[in-house]
Amino acid sequence: METLKIYLALAMRSIQSRMEYKASFLMFLVAIFFFYLAQLGLLIVVLARFKEIHGWKVGEIAFLFGLLTFAQGFTTLFFNALVNFDQMLIQGEFDRNLVRPLSPLGQIIFSRFEASTVAHFFLGTVALYYGAKYSGIEWNLQKMIFLPFVIAGGVMILSATRLAVSAVAFWTLRNSSLVHIMVFSSREFILYPVSIYNHGVQFFLTFLFPIAFVNFYPAQYFLDKTGENLFNPALQIATPLVGGVLFAFSIYVWKRGIDHYQSSGN
Repeated sequence: METLKIYLALAMRSIQSRMEYKASFLMFLVAIFFFYLAQLGLLIVVLARFKEIHGWKVGEIAFLFGLLTFAQGFTTLFFNALVNFDQMLIQGEFDRNLVRPLSPLGQIIFSRFEASTVAHFFLGTVALYYGAKYSGIEWNLQKMIFLPFVIAGGVMILSATRLAVSAVAFWTLRNSSLVHIMVFSSREFILYPVSIYNHGVQFFLTFLFPIAFVNFYPAQYFLDKTGENLFNPALQIATPLVGGVLFAFSIYVWKRGIDHYQSSGN
């Protein structure tokens, strides 16, 4: 209980420091909102021109986008500090976390809480609502119960990616290029239905780097797209399982990285 209070105090201090310069914070919030809004707008423009993308209409694409944005919001809220983790190692900041009687990962997460993710949640909620409405999703008890598990699974998949990529820095010190490719650029692949890609890319995004489970496969389930099963119908409900396995693996890699870590000497 005492440990939880410490983590909450770290989170509040982080939020207060972010809110200290209110104008800067609000401008950053607006920038994030319009960045994601522009991506959604581009998808809508494409759909207005071609009516659909490989059988996916406007509402269905919006729902796909909403699942991704919501998962991205929770991931950024907790794991945004890991984006520049290599600099923490190089500058010796990480060493302080090792001498305190708290989890090093917990300290990083709660000392750099990213409050600006409210923009993700707002846009994600709007996209999910209108996507579900205009795609004609027929909600039942099973789907309503499954939705939070899907979002949690998507968060674990994206968080596992950030955590595993960050852990690489324990061996290489610098990993900014890997972060850019695996964390940010990879997101572009799942803005669109994975079914538009060739079989090799579909296999890669399903079994080797399974980010298709963040939004594509669960969207198939909610939208009842039974005629578009790429490999197996069971994949549509596998997001929570895939997320749990990947997150457990990323924690293992992180712990191995700490065991391997040697101070930068600063």
